[in-house]
Amino acid sequence: MKIAITALLLATPLSLPAMAHVHLAPEQARQGKTVELVLIVGHGCAGASTTGLRVAVPAGLADVVAVEKPGWQVSAGPEEIGWQGGPLPDGRKEGFGLRATVTADAPETIALPVIQTCGDSQLRWIEPDAKADHPAPVLRVLPAQ
Repeated sequence: MKIAITALLLATPLSLPAMAHVHLAPEQARQGKTVELVLIVGHGCAGASTTGLRVAVPAGLADVVAVEKPGWQVSAGPEEIGWQGGPLPDGRKEGFGLRATVTADAPETIALPVIQTCGDSQLRWIEPDAKADHPAPVLRVLPAQ
């Protein structure tokens, strides 16, 4: 499983265009399935390096576990998981992995609110509208098969 996560972390950033948001890969998953998700960060905060990333554990996801990332400390709680450390220089794209089970009753979309920390400043990727200035990454949920 670690090989699959590593491959996703390495391959995914190469397939995305330059970005101004935190992206999620893959963008969809099935109800009742365990999925490896990667939050992809491609920039810092106003030129500053990223030193932390926190994601709220939303309804529709269960058994959420952060994937270890070299140079970063993982924190986990029932409502939030995060990574502290790095730093991730501005303009360098990297992924932060997590494993979760999409619940059988998950809604059609699940927003994953993210707080990106760069030293003393933060970017809050929490807005539900994909066209907003700071949209939350969204997982599209497919029916169980």
